[in-house]
Amino acid sequence: MFTPPLSPEFMNLCQGQVELLGHVFQVARCTLYLRQPAENWSFTPVATYPRTQAALPGGSWLTHAKPEQLVLPLVQGEVLLGLLVLLRPGMLWSDWEREQLQRAAQALVAAWGLEQQRQAWQTRTQTLVTQQTQTQELFATVLHQLRSPLSALNTFAKLLRKRLQSAKDQEVVTGMLAQTERIQELLNRLEPTAPQPLLPGGAVPLLLPGLTLEPVRVADVLTPLVTAAQWTAQERGLTLDAQPIPPDLTAQADALALREVVSNLLDNSLKYTPAGGRIEVGAQATPAGVLIWVADDGPGIPPAEQTRVFERHYRGQQTADLTPGNGLGLAVVQELVQQMGGRIVLISPPGTRMEIWLANAGQS
Repeated sequence: MFTPPLSPEFMNLCQGQVELLGHVFQVARCTLYLRQPAENWSFTPVATYPRTQAALPGGSWLTHAKPEQLVLPLVQGEVLLGLLVLLRPGMLWSDWEREQLQRAAQALVAAWGLEQQRQAWQTRTQTLVTQQTQTQELFATVLHQLRSPLSALNTFAKLLRKRLQSAKDQEVVTGMLAQTERIQELLNRLEPTAPQPLLPGGAVPLLLPGLTLEPVRVADVLTPLVTAAQWTAQERGLTLDAQPIPPDLTAQADALALREVVSNLLDNSLKYTPAGGRIEVGAQATPAGVLIWVADDGPGIPPAEQTRVFERHYRGQQTADLTPGNGLGLAVVQELVQQMGGRIVLISPPGTRMEIWLANAGQS
């Protein structure tokens, strides 16, 4: 028995070829043997003519060939793949018949080669499916186990907010709560039952539900993000200046998507700005719409790379080996901004300034 098993299509092709040869050359018996890959000289019959007859004997025709019996080896390069054995008592084989039968044998060799490729791909596919299943099981286990510590962190942060009195401490705890809630929302999107509509063009979803455009107060989204980023900047020896955001500044956007956009831009600036550098965040209303920007005085992005930094998994040559990352941040930003009907503008060098332009609430 062949492992993996031979495909029905290949078996039908072999049987059809053997029957065709049997009819055309008026043979009494015809059998096609294939060599078992794991054995040196073990041959298995895979097709026989007539179908009602048993396969020809498995050994005598190798050592005691008769004039009316023809044995054609199926050879690929220097490898013996099988044998085509034909028996026609009382009739010798002409040179023309041998030539035609040799061509038929070569056609069977080609078919067997394609079948071996199919078997190899089938084995590889089964391996990938097994690996994917194991990965999904591991992922589901980790997803489940993350919920308990995340819930505990959320509870501790709420307790801290009740006990701490200073406004500065309250800001830190509020930032912690905002981040735990963000992680919780992302984990919810990873649930197998969560809807994951593909983006235009069939791109992988961004772990966010379908975007809902509505009036969003920009300060409500940016303030907790900036607070958390300021503490991170302080830890890394950076200065993060937040320009005052008008409390009534309202954009037509999706609050969750806008939070992901600004979070990714802040993360990039914090990651790529050298110690001692400066980052600026701000937002304002303009005649052209709501402008939100994140700027830094880091190394900037060379002009030759600026058209590619928004591609998924692309990382700039200057930073790829120095800073960890997967090259998804700006791709996420661009996709979400476009879904909100906005646009992103990159200005660099010197430094890097990212501008997000969205419609004012009530503005098309």
